[in-house]
Amino acid sequence: MTAPIVVLGAGGFVGRRIVAALEAAGEPLVAVVRRSRGAPHTAQADATDAAALGPVLAGAAGVVNCVVGDARSIVANARALAAAAPAGAPIVHFSSMAVYGSATGIVDESAEPRGDTGWYAAAKAEAERALAGTAATILRPGIIYGPGSGQWSGRIARLLQARRLGDLGAAGDGVCNLVHADDVVAATLAALRTPGARGQAINLGHPEPPTWNEYFLAYARALGAVPLERIPRWRLKLEALLGLPLKAFEIVARKLGLSTAWLPAPITPSLLHTLGWDLQLDVAKAERLLGLRWRPLAQGLAEAAAEFRHG
Repeated sequence: MTAPIVVLGAGGFVGRRIVAALEAAGEPLVAVVRRSRGAPHTAQADATDAAALGPVLAGAAGVVNCVVGDARSIVANARALAAAAPAGAPIVHFSSMAVYGSATGIVDESAEPRGDTGWYAAAKAEAERALAGTAATILRPGIIYGPGSGQWSGRIARLLQARRLGDLGAAGDGVCNLVHADDVVAATLAALRTPGARGQAINLGHPEPPTWNEYFLAYARALGAVPLERIPRWRLKLEALLGLPLKAFEIVARKLGLSTAWLPAPITPSLLHTLGWDLQLDVAKAERLLGLRWRPLAQGLAEAAAEFRHG
């Protein structure tokens, strides 16, 4: 039997798409989740425990790490993977553009991860350090959008339709480093089969990213949610005050298995920070090393809007 590719965090948005792509390609795989329901090719394991990961990863042909969670889980997972990684097998680890922290301007992979803009950025930077002694390929995607993206397509669509987002003026002039989910999957599969990608950090984002205001306008047009309303700064500040308790309630409700469909989408302070972030990912390395060609934004937004309308 051919050795499988193991996908950690296979139940998440990105993990599910990678599993589907591997299945479509006829690749043997093991999809690792926290709670297995007996689905084919699925294993249950604690991805933050090296002892639990060891037997799952033993003999794997490759590993894709899509695990998400709180700060402790993000760091513990990376340390466990570093300890249990199968020798010689390619590893693809999902980090984030958040590691660049307070950096601004056009940023390539030579920039030192700062992780100085909150718990998520700090945890992702620490996870990268935990894997520094391995040959893992570190992917640093920007804003992953597309059909099924609950955070950056579904949530934004609901906020645009509710007229809670729109033309934000100067508050929305930050760079929106969009990357289509299918491009992220393509980068993952290319990294697994490209020896030159081992030990490399690679940015993932559209080479000509819009501002957030431009993204909102283009997406609103695709959704049929125009004209956009001008959102004054005081309203954004009020939204941020309400956003944290809404987000906390959403997290608790999900842990209890309760529906959150009725809950207003939160606009958190971290989201507002992202909207004004003047950082653009340099993605030349992804194009050169992985041969990536990016989904046109108009096409990607049309796909996301169609899925949202009919979902």
